[in-house]
Amino acid sequence: MDKFSLGVVSNKGSTTRGPCQQGQRCILMLLVHVAKGEMGTPHLATHAVALGQASTAYDMFEHRADGCVRAVIRPDGPSAEEPRT
Repeated sequence: MDKFSLGVVSNKGSTTRGPCQQGQRCILMLLVHVAKGEMGTPHLATHAVALGQASTAYDMFEHRADGCVRAVIRPDGPSAEEPRT
């Protein structure tokens, strides 16, 4: 909670809620599996675009156009092994 003051939230009588996330506990185990080649990650990014197409990628993600689940924006453009739009 270092991004905003909890005192301000408490003084206003607001309620904050957030999801339970197990990622912090499991991240090292997942990285070991990826490093061993037992687990792949290509399915996590469905589209890769150059930096100049960032606004197009955002619109595509926001509207889920062309089956976009996650867009990767690269300064030098998508590499050969990444999915392309």
